Amino acid sequence: MIEFLLAGVPLLLVVMSILQLSLLWVGKGAVDTAAHLAARKFARIARIDFRNARQEAFLEAYRTCRNRPGGSLSSAAMTTLDITRDGDRRPDRAIAGEALCVRLTHGVELIVPWIDRILYTLSPGEKFRLGDRYYLKLHATRWVTVE
Repeated sequence: MIEFLLAGVPLLLVVMSILQLSLLWVGKGAVDTAAHLAARKFARIARIDFRNARQEAFLEAYRTCRNRPGGSLSSAAMTTLDITRDGDRRPDRAIAGEALCVRLTHGVELIVPWIDRILYTLSPGEKFRLGDRYYLKLHATRWVTVE
């Protein structure tokens, strides 16, 4: 019994860590996919109606982030989409052939008990805490040429 306790506790922590890291990996893939889909949607509509294109791109990213494994309405509410011309200036219209930068930021909740606090503490990236929930901010950037 003592051997089981000595071996079981570290083994349980390793298994739970693998589970949380796999959810983060899936979250990063979803954020990359959402950025890609949002950039495509934006590029197709931007020249006709710039403001509507920005809203449609955000909604596309929002839906993708919300529907990812481990996603929820609360984590999708932490999604932001920033469209800039050269990384600094925000455009108010788009010209065909113009390159724009689409940056997506999404907060992914750490949901595995005990491991959430450890990863939150060890993570060097952007992170935040809301109540007793821990979140890591994942980023994806895509450059898009307006059609």
